Amino acid sequence: MSKIVRGLRDVTDSFDVFLIDQYGVLHNGSVAYPGAVECFNRLVALGKRVVLLSNTSKRAASLRGKLAAFGFDPNFLGSVTGGEAAWTYLRAHSSELARCALMTADAVENVGKRQTNTESLFHGLDVQVVDVESAQFLLVEGTRRVCYSEDPAEALHTDFHTTGQVNEHIRSFLENGRKRNLPMLCTNPDLVAMLKDNQMVHMGGKIAKMYEEMGGSVMYFGKPLKEHFEVCLDMANVAHNAADRARVIHIGDSFHHDIQGAVNTGIDSIFIAGGVHASELGMPDSSAVVEPEPLAQLCAKFGLVPTYTASGFIW
Repeated sequence: MSKIVRGLRDVTDSFDVFLIDQYGVLHNGSVAYPGAVECFNRLVALGKRVVLLSNTSKRAASLRGKLAAFGFDPNFLGSVTGGEAAWTYLRAHSSELARCALMTADAVENVGKRQTNTESLFHGLDVQVVDVESAQFLLVEGTRRVCYSEDPAEALHTDFHTTGQVNEHIRSFLENGRKRNLPMLCTNPDLVAMLKDNQMVHMGGKIAKMYEEMGGSVMYFGKPLKEHFEVCLDMANVAHNAADRARVIHIGDSFHHDIQGAVNTGIDSIFIAGGVHASELGMPDSSAVVEPEPLAQLCAKFGLVPTYTASGFIW
């Protein structure tokens, strides 16, 4: 059974390295969660090696400034993101992955401003956005727009992000890609995310799962892949031995990605119950008490047991 703790103060002395998710743990994209800034800043002040581990499609360098704007101490060790891993892969395979048909969160920022927007997955790459017939692969970076050209004005609208419904643009994107047997790259494997006012939104990982169900091939970047965690451990100078890894803990709110990823990597975990699984646990917010019975049911559902469970990322 996962041990329910009051906050990180109950476990901090046992660990040197903290791998921390952002959405659902530190903030909801708009504001920091109650107590999260204090908790994070205490870890940094204690000299803990803190690495942000996120499935965001954004480049890693963008996180430090964004977190600082919320009040988080920017003097943490570093960041690892799905977007950064995908960017590195695309740069290394530029000849065979030079043309893509795209699903994105924002065609203007990510395609139209690719030359100047350093957060864009396309910044510094020669990858062209083209129609499926000319593409070498499908790229799912977000779910709001389908793009077959470099012109944001030609981007096709979807409401999948808010409704989870597949419209004709998404259907055509997937079906035509499958007909050509194109591989898909998914830069954020998350299925859902929690935003402000407990709004649940649908993410690119769901699109990728649909493509797999159609028989398509998908390469994911991010949690729960062990390789994604290993980059963090290398950044934190963690040796490949049991003693060092016993001093590492991952903190996240998703059984699919955070707890599964920690298990894949062989490290301990803290499950933040007030995040994406809050409704399943009967928790209105991260200040609610974690009840053992629904937590046990959730663990049984996924076949995973986090080392610790806390209601929120609090001290």
